[in-house]
Amino acid sequence: MRTTFTIIGILASIHLTSQIINKAHHQNSDYKSCFEEPGIVAKPYEVSIITKVIYNAIPDGYQVAYTTSFIGKSAADVENKMNKKIDNLIARLSTLDIDKKDVAVDVISLDPVFDIYRNETLPKEYKITENITFDVKDLNVVRRLAKVCLDFGIYDIIDVQAYIKNSKFIYDSLASKTVQLLNMKKKFCTDLGWKFEGGNTTIAKSKDVFYPSERYLKSYLTNNGFYKHEMSQNTSINQQRTVDVDNYTALNYKNADYIFNSSYSPPVIQFYYELHYGYVKKDLEAEEKEKKKKEEGSKQDKIYFIIDKDGNLKKIEV
Repeated sequence: MRTTFTIIGILASIHLTSQIINKAHHQNSDYKSCFEEPGIVAKPYEVSIITKVIYNAIPDGYQVAYTTSFIGKSAADVENKMNKKIDNLIARLSTLDIDKKDVAVDVISLDPVFDIYRNETLPKEYKITENITFDVKDLNVVRRLAKVCLDFGIYDIIDVQAYIKNSKFIYDSLASKTVQLLNMKKKFCTDLGWKFEGGNTTIAKSKDVFYPSERYLKSYLTNNGFYKHEMSQNTSINQQRTVDVDNYTALNYKNADYIFNSSYSPPVIQFYYELHYGYVKKDLEAEEKEKKKKEEGSKQDKIYFIIDKDGNLKKIEV
């Protein structure tokens, strides 16, 4: 039994703390709270209705960009190396259903490399740096593309940009659903006795679109304070590990009246649509009071004065 408690004590003495800190959290907090909550605010002579709808759209494709460089003894040599590798890479991409026309190569720079230690005036080598952009239709292919690039010594990915070809249908769906929800809220008001009569309407519409690349928060994870205690010694080991983490966060669904395709799990392109509806009626009671006030002011009795023999003003009662 004593041995058992000793083992438990040793295990309990191992302490591991982890902390995830979103560096961009405060920068993106306005993104989550910049929209007013949907709802209805009604007063005796005015009503305000806010309606919000989100559309989760699966991207039609992804622009995946890598950067790489080549070094050769001469400009012609480095160009030949570049062309040979890129041609072989494109040929290999046929296994991923990526056509040659879906690959764009952009040469960024051609730089001479000098031997500064020997103080040479002629370049020792030449270096070409280029970006390679792949048009990928399926998100699952991005992972397989990364494996092919690794096989060819291309390691550095620059960006992955999702795109959608036609958003008209999406915006039409958002507008139609927003009007439908607005009419439901107006009916709710009329059912409670509020009448949309004798007033003026105001409408304000706003829309936006958010791409997956905009919804990743750069974070880092820190582990520290790893302690180890043994029976024969008392030692401490302090370790700290920093890891870059990309965490995808979507729009806050609780602030929306309706979400198209809410069950989509992969990163999506999110279209946001918001409608502010206002209705103001005339305050007939206040207008009537103002009218009577003006009439009473215009009906004031006229006052007459005469000058007596001593030169003083004397009021005459009429």
